Amino acid sequence: MSSPADPDAPQRLFLALWPEETERRQLADLAANVAGRRRVRDDNLHLTLVFLGATVAARLAEYKAVLADLAVPALELTLDRYGYWPQPRILWLGSSHTPPELYELVADLHRRLRGCGFTPERRAFQAHVTLARKFPGPAPAQPPAAPVSWLIRDIALVESLHEEGGARYRVLRRWPGLG
Repeated sequence: MSSPADPDAPQRLFLALWPEETERRQLADLAANVAGRRRVRDDNLHLTLVFLGATVAARLAEYKAVLADLAVPALELTLDRYGYWPQPRILWLGSSHTPPELYELVADLHRRLRGCGFTPERRAFQAHVTLARKFPGPAPAQPPAAPVSWLIRDIALVESLHEEGGARYRVLRRWPGLG
């Protein structure tokens, strides 16, 4: 269970594409079909753009200031292939053709946040939604029967809260899309 908020305690944060109900239902159905009980909770399904990590209030205020005028480009993302990372045992759903605008959005977020002392992860961004953790592998060989077509409407600042039943994610703020 999460404890009462300590205003000085760092928050574990990330920026993400947060699905609307239609996309969330499609993602949840795919996860249920291929991952069963190892799947990520339906209400936690998302696509991480930038992992911010443990963030104190002063740093969060800086992040919000540099993102204040952020406008998310209108784009559609088609999630049409499964993947598997054996080391962390993650089953994911990704895109065969990630729109260049999504890579540009992540690069813009990195540029803005670097000015606040943020250091981006060293690994390259790969658009994916984690469907299951501790998955024995491998990924299904066949692509999803019905790919998820996701119209990106905004991005979200999300807090990861640790509770008895596992992580729970809470959207703290959204930046709107242009389209």
